[in-house]
Amino acid sequence: MKIYFTASSTNKQFQAVYQEVVKWFEDQGHEVFGKVLWNKKPKAKDITKHQVKEWLKEWSEYINECDLVVIEGTYPSSLHVGFELGVSLMKGKPTVLIYQKDRDPILVDPIFSSKLIKSEYDEENLIEVLGWCLEEASKITNRRFTFYIDSEIESFLDQVVDKEEKSRSEYIRNLIKKEMK
Repeated sequence: MKIYFTASSTNKQFQAVYQEVVKWFEDQGHEVFGKVLWNKKPKAKDITKHQVKEWLKEWSEYINECDLVVIEGTYPSSLHVGFELGVSLMKGKPTVLIYQKDRDPILVDPIFSSKLIKSEYDEENLIEVLGWCLEEASKITNRRFTFYIDSEIESFLDQVVDKEEKSRSEYIRNLIKKEMK
């Protein structure tokens, strides 16, 4: 699974937690897109509009590619955290928001999206909480949808599959995505 992980880049005291989260997901065999900005965060006065546009494009591309977004939201004062949360939910991505005990970001609530999983953790149960969140996220990803088709549609789909080297499901999903735009 491809996981996009983000957190506040302004609070250095949580860096060890961020690294533990990324390491745990990687140890479970997942590919983790980490926050690139953490390693190159300039002072706010030195950030150009061009840099901001490039970062927004980069974040949005990562979110498009991922299967799951995980946000450490204990210190949610960074603008990008809210942006990434909004984009991930807008795109219908399963999104996990974890936060340290007694530091609940109360303005973010699962009532606003069925794709949001929110969970509190402490130093002793971080790994257990991550496991639970991953299990919950797997329940809301890619729903199976079955329907009946007549023989004429089946013949057409067989021709498309042979010609385009796509599965029937992939062809139908692409049609729906095209229509959604």
